[in-house]
Amino acid sequence: MRYIFIFLFIANQCFAINGADIQNWFNNKNYSQVCSNTVEKFYKDNNDDGILNLYAISCLNTHQINRLTLPIFKLVKTKEARENAAYFADILFKKKLLYHAIIDGVNIDYIRLPRSDYILSMIFDRFVKKDYEKDGEIYIFNDNNSDTYYELGKSNDYNEIQRIYIKTYKNDELISEIEYW
Repeated sequence: MRYIFIFLFIANQCFAINGADIQNWFNNKNYSQVCSNTVEKFYKDNNDDGILNLYAISCLNTHQINRLTLPIFKLVKTKEARENAAYFADILFKKKLLYHAIIDGVNIDYIRLPRSDYILSMIFDRFVKKDYEKDGEIYIFNDNNSDTYYELGKSNDYNEIQRIYIKTYKNDELISEIEYW
């Protein structure tokens, strides 16, 4: 029995991650690996704000916005941590408001929030200013002097939870699609 515990302990240590692993994944742009339950658990065990920031940025890069709740509540120790938490909260809030507007038809035109460089933020800003063309239930956002445009709409391809999407086109070719719920 003692050998089983020793084996399990050694096996657990072999598969454990550390801060250097997470930093390497982030530096190598393996954002999906950083925005994972494993890293979230690592943070909960170690309480390292640097790791939590890498986790949150990776979740943004992989468009897993719902995972930002932990960083929003836990980044409080320093001014920079609180600033990052406010940035993440702003993006999550914009997603929730756009979802509410598109799925439920609620008017959010009167809402003004800080700008950021994240695509959802740009779409939100233009949506509340009515800077779009509407084609049925699809909102089209054209970039001036560019062959790029964006579509915001709701997906009819859902089981239980309705989703909204942002599609990015360049030269009329779909180059990315992001779904949110």
